[in-house]
Amino acid sequence: MTPGRTTTDLVLHAEDMGATVHWALDLPERGRYYPGIDVIVLRHGMTERRTVSTLAHELAHLYYGDPLCTPVVRRRAWRWAAQLLVPDDEYAAAELLDSSPGAIAQHLGVTVDVIHAYQRAA
Repeated sequence: MTPGRTTTDLVLHAEDMGATVHWALDLPERGRYYPGIDVIVLRHGMTERRTVSTLAHELAHLYYGDPLCTPVVRRRAWRWAAQLLVPDDEYAAAELLDSSPGAIAQHLGVTVDVIHAYQRAA
């Protein structure tokens, strides 16, 4: 299954991967993965772009079973999220419209973190 890029699509993808997704009002970071119990918690009230990007990042931690998030692990998770969320042809089309990372992110419905990871992996 290749998930779409909506929160609902990614929550269903998380369930397919064996995880549950919850929202919290007081989460200090955007998202957190709890290894061992396969729970992802997201900060309530984020934009759709930020929620989708953060959830994809946390799904990477689930995929790799990351027990903690070091800078190297964080970069790997953003690369995985970029692979999940950014089709090459859509990136190329967005880049033709405006090559700035912010504009590409806006066009593709993701955050700049995802676009930077995509660009570093290319």
